[in-house]
Amino acid sequence: MDLKITSLVIAIFWPLAWSQLDSCASAVDCGRCTTIPDCVWCRETNFNGDRCMTRDQAKKAQSQCSSQFVVDPQVFIDYVKNVPLAEASKLDDPIQLKPQRVSVSNARNGQTYTIPVEFKQAKDYPIDLYFLMDLSNSMADDKASVEKLGSKLADTMRNITRFFSMGFGSFVDKNRFPYSWPEQKTYSFKNHMKIADNIALFTSEVQRAGIVNTYDEPEGGFEALVQAIVCTNEIGWREKARHIILLITDNYSHLLGGILTPNDGKCHLNGIDYGFGLLHDYPSLGQISRLVQELSMNIIFAVTADVAKAYQAFQPLVRGSSVGVMSKDSSNVVTLVEEQYKLITSSVELRDNANNGVKLRYFTNCLDKDSSVRETASCDKLKVGSLIKYNITIEIDQCPAGKSTHRQTVVVSPVGLTDSLVIDLEIECDECPCERADSVSCPHQCDELTYCLEPSRIPKELESDKIAQECSKFNMTKDDPSSPELFPMRRCEIFDNATDCRRDFVYGYTQNDEKVVLFNNTICTPGFKFELTSNIAFMMMGSLVAVGLALLLLWRLLLFIYDRKEYAKFINESQNAKWTADNNPLYVEASTNYNNPAFQQGRQK
Repeated sequence: MDLKITSLVIAIFWPLAWSQLDSCASAVDCGRCTTIPDCVWCRETNFNGDRCMTRDQAKKAQSQCSSQFVVDPQVFIDYVKNVPLAEASKLDDPIQLKPQRVSVSNARNGQTYTIPVEFKQAKDYPIDLYFLMDLSNSMADDKASVEKLGSKLADTMRNITRFFSMGFGSFVDKNRFPYSWPEQKTYSFKNHMKIADNIALFTSEVQRAGIVNTYDEPEGGFEALVQAIVCTNEIGWREKARHIILLITDNYSHLLGGILTPNDGKCHLNGIDYGFGLLHDYPSLGQISRLVQELSMNIIFAVTADVAKAYQAFQPLVRGSSVGVMSKDSSNVVTLVEEQYKLITSSVELRDNANNGVKLRYFTNCLDKDSSVRETASCDKLKVGSLIKYNITIEIDQCPAGKSTHRQTVVVSPVGLTDSLVIDLEIECDECPCERADSVSCPHQCDELTYCLEPSRIPKELESDKIAQECSKFNMTKDDPSSPELFPMRRCEIFDNATDCRRDFVYGYTQNDEKVVLFNNTICTPGFKFELTSNIAFMMMGSLVAVGLALLLLWRLLLFIYDRKEYAKFINESQNAKWTADNNPLYVEASTNYNNPAFQQGRQK
């Protein structure tokens, strides 16, 4: 019984094991072969056997397929910028993510590459906090509390980092009925104070800002939020700092205002005032979410309990945001900011912008060194100094369509932080060009190569530097009896309409895998080409017109003859008719007469 089971297992799994051992042999062309890990392709013309083989098999077969004919593209990973992790200081910016830039060239379709990445929360990482406050009439007591709490908040935040700065802006709503009273002047957004390390100025600007009456309850908070996000220079966001916007309100925010022009998500500050409140509609939730992610913002919605549920529903759509419930007079702002900041910084999540056939996956065990590595981009329970080690795998599922997408820049960054890892990815989708010896047919490169022979003919709209770089890969020489043998050889004939010249040349590969272009003399026949083609064109047009007229006349003649024949036939039949004009042969006399008796009686009376 045991022998039967063993035999059955072998029968089932032996084909699978064999296919794994010899998976290279399943590839029937060079392109598919190079997508299989550890497989190479032999393009030797006279090679007999499976051209796709493992590297070990290729080494053993060097007598039949020398190394110069083995297609074995190797990926090159270069750590272009790999500055060590560092704390913040007055002279140097903090480094929380390493490496900072990596170049991956000659990456193969169907392959996976791994880059080790480290993230560490730096001590004294700079914080930019921007107060964005609702100054409608219901927020009068909240404004008074913020005036008193500026110094206390600064002291609290400086316990977290030495490099803390604050700014202040306010919003009400659009200055138009029904959003405001006709007699009350409102505004959509004002940037009262640029971000700075000046607590006295902050307190002064909050005190100077006035309360405004509005008509409807929802306010224009989201419109002001977009301006605070995108107006980088006007608000004063530092490049290396955690950017936090504290939006304080006791009401909902408008999402639709009835203005036909949508919000464009761009900065429109004129001095301290936002000038497009009556020109653009309110922004959408999707716009806010995208801008927060693109510009690495952290949003704290500090709202009252009666509207908190609405903002909590919105919060998951904006990565790096949180919701805190204020007391009625906003007296707990300091505690709220401290708690929400700790919540934001207690976790890290890496995000990327990979697309076009490229996918990034993240593997880490976070802070649990004893656990196994799992696939996740997020880690929590972080503190200052916590070190997270990731393995980021780059998977190339398919060759992107179009040569322009073969070079991609993928950016990896922690949510809400400006630190980033830039991956310059070059995908090699043409490991086995069709001009190689193992190819049978392919589209020609005649048009491209003619610019190599005559650089002066490169059109202005084309990039001459790139063309020159491609041309440098070819060895261009005069065609003569001593020229090397090319395989396969492509023959080109290029006509230049501007000069009426024709250039003949051939190109291909030598046995030593050298790209060669062999060119003959240029043949110029000024005027001949244009005159010849013009005469032929006029002759063809004249012939078509003449044939058309002849066919039209012939058709009219045949139609005339047919009509005369039919008319004569009609006249002849009319003359031979066998009935007279006063006797209808179809008429039959009545066979029965009927008299109305009532009619006769009426006459007798």
